[in-house]
Amino acid sequence: MEKVTVTIVSSQMPPPKIAKRMTASVGTVGEQMVVGRKISEVVEGKASYEKLIKEIFDRVLVGYSVQSVTLAPSGNTALTVEVAPWGDVVQGVAVEFDFGNLSEEVVKLIKQDMGNVEEKVSDVLIGLPVDAVDWAGGLSKIATREMLSTQLPEFRANIEVIPGIHTLVKVSLLPIGAVVQDVHVSLRSETIPNILLAAARPTMDDTSKSLIGLPVAFLERHRDYFTTQLVSTVAEQPLAKKYGLQVTPQLNVGVDTEIALKVETDKYKVTLEGYLDMGRRQDNTSARLHLGKFIGNRDEAFVEVNFIPSTVAWGFVPGWGHKIGSSTTFGLKYDTKNAQERLWLQQELKSNWALRLERTPKNGYNELGIRYKLHDFLSAEYIITKDDQWLRLIGNL
Repeated sequence: MEKVTVTIVSSQMPPPKIAKRMTASVGTVGEQMVVGRKISEVVEGKASYEKLIKEIFDRVLVGYSVQSVTLAPSGNTALTVEVAPWGDVVQGVAVEFDFGNLSEEVVKLIKQDMGNVEEKVSDVLIGLPVDAVDWAGGLSKIATREMLSTQLPEFRANIEVIPGIHTLVKVSLLPIGAVVQDVHVSLRSETIPNILLAAARPTMDDTSKSLIGLPVAFLERHRDYFTTQLVSTVAEQPLAKKYGLQVTPQLNVGVDTEIALKVETDKYKVTLEGYLDMGRRQDNTSARLHLGKFIGNRDEAFVEVNFIPSTVAWGFVPGWGHKIGSSTTFGLKYDTKNAQERLWLQQELKSNWALRLERTPKNGYNELGIRYKLHDFLSAEYIITKDDQWLRLIGNL
C-alpha cells in the first residue's frame, strides 16, 4: 500500500478547519499502520486495524465519539471515520477586545484594520463540542494571530478562549516596537494673531494625547488619517468657521512626534507684535499692529500702527505688498509721520528662518533683519544698518 485517503463523516460536521485537522491526524495514524504492507495482509487484519484506529481516536478526539471506522484496502486505501459530538456544542462566539488606554477614535481605526476577526474565530469554533474547545482553541488562536499579523502588524495579540455554549474569546493587543511617548503641537499663523489660536490649543492638546502609546509604525502607516483628523479638529473651532481659516498640517512621526499646524486666512492679515531691542538705547521697546486685506491671490493693502511707550508716540504706515512665488514678498510703505516712502522685501528661508530688507530712498537708510522663530509666541531678529546693529526679541502675540 502506498497511500491512505481519509474521509471524516458526521451527522453534525465539525467546522472546516477542525475537520481538516482531524483528517490529517487520522491520516497520519492510518499511514503508520498500513502504508508499506501488503494489501492481502491488511485485508486479513481489516477488523483489527479498524478497531485499533477507533480506540485511538476515541481517546484523542476529545468531545467526539468515534461511531465507526471503515477501511477499504487497495493501492490507495480509503479510510472513513464516522464521528459524533457528545455533550453541548458551541452555539455562539463572542470576541472581547482589550485596547488598553487607546482613545475611541484610535480604537475605531484599529477595528477597521482588523476586519472580520469575529467571523474567523466563529468559523473555527461554532458547532464544536464544548469539551473540544480547549484543543481546538489553539487553531482559533493561530488563525486570529495570523490574520492580525497581516492586517495589524504593529500589534501583538494575546488570546484567551473560555469554553461554553456561548464561548468567549478575549483578545488583548500589545504594541510592537517603538511607541509614541510625547507629542508636541504648534499652531502658527502669519495672517491672524497667535493669541486668537490659543483658544484652539486645549482641544489640540487633548487630540494629541490620544496618539501617546501608539506604535510609531502604526502612526506612520495611518499618517493621512491622523493628518485629516487634526485638520478637522481645527476646522471645527468657532474661530476657524468664523473667518474661514485654512489649515496646513505637518506631522513628523517618531517617539517624540511633532505636529505643526499652519492656520491662515485668504481674506485678511492681522498680526500683533511686541519688540524689545537689546543693544539699542533709543526707542528700544515698541509694538506694531498690522491690519491687511488681501486683494486677489498675491496682493495685500494694509496699514501698520506703531506705538512707542517711552515717548507715547503713535505712527501710521499704510502700504502695499505683492507676493512672488510661495516665499518672497515685496512692496511699498509710506511713513506718514516722516513723510517718507519705504521699499521692503520679505524672504522666507528654510525651517524657521526669514530675511527682511527695508530701504528708505529719501535719506538712503537701509535695514537688514535676519529672523528666527524660537517658539509660536517668540522670535529673535538680528538687525544690521550702516551705522549700528542690535538683537531684537519679538513677541508674536
